Amino acid sequence: MPGPVPAKPTSLAKALSHLTKQPQPKVSAKLRALSVTFAKRNAHYGARHFVKDDLPRVAYSNPNLKISVERRDHLRESPWAPELRAEFADGTKSTIDMTQKHSSAILQELLNLGTETAPKASPAA
Repeated sequence: MPGPVPAKPTSLAKALSHLTKQPQPKVSAKLRALSVTFAKRNAHYGARHFVKDDLPRVAYSNPNLKISVERRDHLRESPWAPELRAEFADGTKSTIDMTQKHSSAILQELLNLGTETAPKASPAA
């Protein structure tokens, strides 16, 4: 006979609840791949929060989307900006600068990519 039903949700149930939280972040069907670059530590807090909390939801809601994440060292001598690069099915690419942005603003810009209100994507180089 199985044991008693747990009173609290398990960590698996919490993770699944977070992944399926509404509204689901569905991106444009034209979007083929995402690449995120940000600092390993001590900088780019909005980008790191986006990767930790929002990107798993995006990946869960869009299983055909290829996602890569690169964590780089951030040096004071040679600063660089965190960015999210998006590649569309027609080969065009677009970049979102994540400098000094909150994770929710980054997610909103990502969801707007490929729609009529989004900024024009740059041609592939």
